[in-house]
Amino acid sequence: MVKTNNNKLILRSQRRRLIRKIIMTIIVLFIVGTIFAIKSNFFIIKKVSILGNPVMSGEDVKNGTENLIGQNILFINKQNIISNAKKNPYVENVEISKSYPKQVNIKISEKEGIYYVEKDGYKYVLDNDGNLLEKTDSVENRSLVNVKGIDLKDVALGQKMIDDSRVLDFLDIFYQIIKINPTNYKIDYVDISDFTNIKVYVGEVEGRLGNDENIPDKMNKLLHIIQNPDIGIVKGYVDVGFNGAPVYYKEER
Repeated sequence: MVKTNNNKLILRSQRRRLIRKIIMTIIVLFIVGTIFAIKSNFFIIKKVSILGNPVMSGEDVKNGTENLIGQNILFINKQNIISNAKKNPYVENVEISKSYPKQVNIKISEKEGIYYVEKDGYKYVLDNDGNLLEKTDSVENRSLVNVKGIDLKDVALGQKMIDDSRVLDFLDIFYQIIKINPTNYKIDYVDISDFTNIKVYVGEVEGRLGNDENIPDKMNKLLHIIQNPDIGIVKGYVDVGFNGAPVYYKEER
């Protein structure tokens, strides 16, 4: 009986020593691995890749992340990268991923400049939510719609310039029309200074929409009349601001 108890004690002691050895080995390996990760060049970033084809913010984000080169990929602060990227008003969303051992990928999705408003000699570029994306001298060669007849707040880049909910609703609805425009005709500008007499200009054709009800239906009628080769209107007006068949007038050029 005594011998059996002694054997149990010996086995228990051996088991404890084995567990201690395993724990010590794990600790040593962890320390060695940590030192290797910190000191070794194996995890030093050599490349930062900007993904998502960000047209308006890509170069800015790229320049702002050059400091990542030479850092350890294991210890970069993703939240700092995201916060810095979002300082650019065009940046909507940022996703960070790592291609071990030496590459960081930054995927950018952008807000889209849709409108511009002229004020004090500048062009203020807005998205469909009325956020200020850019203040510039020129918007030449850019597919933006000039909006007339709205008041802008004095705000910093990235902030909302418009308080009027009726104006914001119109801009959002009109954005959907611009996206699915079934014709090749560019909408040059829209005048919403009077919400009972909204006007849209496509080239030299003035579209008279009336009030801000049923805008998609009115724009559909307007664009199809302009596109219709049998009508052939390139200058004049099209009135779709009432129920019934649109009225149009072709001006001789």
